Amino acid sequence: MRSLAFFSNKGGVGKTTLTLNIAHMLARKGKRVVTLDCDPQSNLSAGLLGGDELVDLWEGEVQSSRGRTVVSCIEPARQGSGEIIEPVLVSVADDLWLLPGHLDLSRFEQRLAEAWRTQAELDDERALDATTALDRLSDMAAAQVNADVVLIDVGPSLGALNRAALLACDAIVVPLAPDFFSVQGLATVGPSLREWRNEWEQRLRGTQRERVRVHRFLPIGYIVQQHLARVDLLPTGYLRWLAQIPFHYHRFVLDEADAEEELDIKDDEQCIALIKHLAGLAPIAQIARKPVFDLKQADGIGSSHLQAVARARVEFSELADHLIERLDRGTKATPASEGRGPAGMRPSGGAGG
Repeated sequence: MRSLAFFSNKGGVGKTTLTLNIAHMLARKGKRVVTLDCDPQSNLSAGLLGGDELVDLWEGEVQSSRGRTVVSCIEPARQGSGEIIEPVLVSVADDLWLLPGHLDLSRFEQRLAEAWRTQAELDDERALDATTALDRLSDMAAAQVNADVVLIDVGPSLGALNRAALLACDAIVVPLAPDFFSVQGLATVGPSLREWRNEWEQRLRGTQRERVRVHRFLPIGYIVQQHLARVDLLPTGYLRWLAQIPFHYHRFVLDEADAEEELDIKDDEQCIALIKHLAGLAPIAQIARKPVFDLKQADGIGSSHLQAVARARVEFSELADHLIERLDRGTKATPASEGRGPAGMRPSGGAGG
């Protein structure tokens, strides 16, 4: 089993949309997929189940046994017992399951921040149990259905909750938009990931290391969601920031001191794909509770959208293939600070494709 998160500290770059559509596509390709919604906003859960169904599930959980959401599964660990409740997964489609999120997951943030500090200072086992709660939950969910891939959806922050979620991940893909905040954010994301990884590996010694299956949340590439403007009329700002992505990713995420400033994104092996912006399709897909590549005119799209749907089907199929390959080999590599970062596939399409 391999685990993956699309991670960035900037919102609006398509993390949840990518997670939802890739989950469906991986399942179509014969992979058994579990999705864990570790974002308190629970947008992934709403997208896969529908808003009304999610509210019904939340309300029903109050009256029934726990384990139907991420937050209820790890609540004992938050309270200090260390126990994880067996998850009750929702079957979304063939070979695709979800453990829904919950707004109350944000209450776990403070406990995780305290546990991170306490575990380091006192070698405290209860703190270790809290810190690894999401990791253990991910393993339990995967084992329940013999999953090949676990996709973990997280919010746009560098807080303690996301750090704990990433401890359950073998790999990270960074979704980006070609804008100032997305590109500059790489200078924060990269050092934070290395700091978390180094601290975690230094802490897990002796008996504690024996209790934990260590995931290294290695960066295996980035995905750029292209601008909304027509490809033949790309704004200057788009091209400016798109050109800066390769250098910033190599310099700050892979920690390559000699990163090439003039590296073209079409030649960068760390660029997994350049995909079309899905702003016109994503809201319709959420209402229809479908991946964007399954939308039909009966779902409310116009005839002008049919080509975009067909293109999305091809793009997500290729992207899923690239991710499978990178998960199979990329997570065995080490980041550039410990050796050259993992190589990858060329972009799907091109900067204007």
